[in-house]
Amino acid sequence: MKNRKWIITFIIIALISVKFYYLYLSNMNNNYSTEMAYNKSDAGHYLIIAKNISDFMVYSDINSNVATENATWRPPFWPFILSFFFKISSEPIYIIFLKSILELVVALGALFKFNNKTNLKLIWLAPFFLIFIEPHYLKYSITFLSESITAILIFLLAIFFITLDDFKRYHILIPVLCGIVILCHPVSIFFVLSIFIIYLYLNYKSNFLVALLHGLLFSIIVLAWPYRNYLTFHKGFYITASQGATFSKGWNERVATQFTNVDGDLEDESINLKFIDKDILLNSDKSILSLSKLYTEGTRKFIRSISFQEKLKIIYVKLKSNFNPFPENPKPGFLETLSILFRFLYLIVFLQLIYRCYTKVRIDFSSMKDRIYLIVLAIFIGQIIMSIYVYTGLRFNSIYSLTLFFCFIFLNVDFFVRKVLKLKSTVILK
Repeated sequence: MKNRKWIITFIIIALISVKFYYLYLSNMNNNYSTEMAYNKSDAGHYLIIAKNISDFMVYSDINSNVATENATWRPPFWPFILSFFFKISSEPIYIIFLKSILELVVALGALFKFNNKTNLKLIWLAPFFLIFIEPHYLKYSITFLSESITAILIFLLAIFFITLDDFKRYHILIPVLCGIVILCHPVSIFFVLSIFIIYLYLNYKSNFLVALLHGLLFSIIVLAWPYRNYLTFHKGFYITASQGATFSKGWNERVATQFTNVDGDLEDESINLKFIDKDILLNSDKSILSLSKLYTEGTRKFIRSISFQEKLKIIYVKLKSNFNPFPENPKPGFLETLSILFRFLYLIVFLQLIYRCYTKVRIDFSSMKDRIYLIVLAIFIGQIIMSIYVYTGLRFNSIYSLTLFFCFIFLNVDFFVRKVLKLKSTVILK
């Protein structure tokens, strides 16, 4: 028994070490030099904002105490967390290491919370540690982007939801995590709203006051940032200044023929400005927020200008791309190739959800397995609505990777264990 425990512990440590191996490779490629880390990429922008917060306590990206509209292109949670890392070190290599430690601690805490609720032996818990080699998570965890930390937070939220007590179906961290996830990556908003509505439904009859207070807490957390932006710039309530741009990239005349799940966000966001009156364009101050409003208005005019059949075609193209496990443009690399296999596993999870709904409509909220299905349902709904509203694709869907892989293991571990036991008994008999 002791030997088995040591073997399993060694396997778990080996799985966790894979991430640090990729960190080592990335460092060898000079990705954490100051020049590479602070380039004009999305990841570099997060670092610049975080450093500004650390130095001046202001959400800006111009190395000053003046708040900028351009900084609000990024949602706030991750830059604020990064700013705490800057208190320890400003070296990118140390910051990425601190990010890795934070993600590891949160993920391990989630797994052990799950273990405490299920009382699984270590050997039964071991398969769930495979989440540490999930390729979508690995790819983004060695960057300064927010996708991997969002994946960790969604995983933690899922664990708190599925481990709710049967008689006390609420936990203060659920509305908090729901709010934080949206402020970390707003593309998750429809998933979060879906699972939070289910959560409130679970509680509104037996714990109405709790449901009300948790609903208010969630609203305060999510709306605090748009309210801050309104007070700072007086140009409306918004979570990110990218809202108009993403809307434009998801709805334009090229989507039906050129959209892919790899390059969905590479379209020129100004493509729909031709639907805006020229005088309005000339009189615009061309600021980030003013342009965002013009992108939104231009996109709405484009949508109104096309037929119902054309709208359906665009929706079909984006949904097809969203659930296509293959990259629709070449993406070389071992992790990219491995990701295809994992996306097939997630399609299996969605098919299991559909089969579960077909065979048994009624949900047993006291069943942990059915709560797993509710998480999958929320992800499914979230991806569909976001794909239709703007777009998602391979990058943005990566935020659900850890949770979907966990759900796949949970829903199928019995099947694999039976196969292993059957194989073992066959070997013994021989």
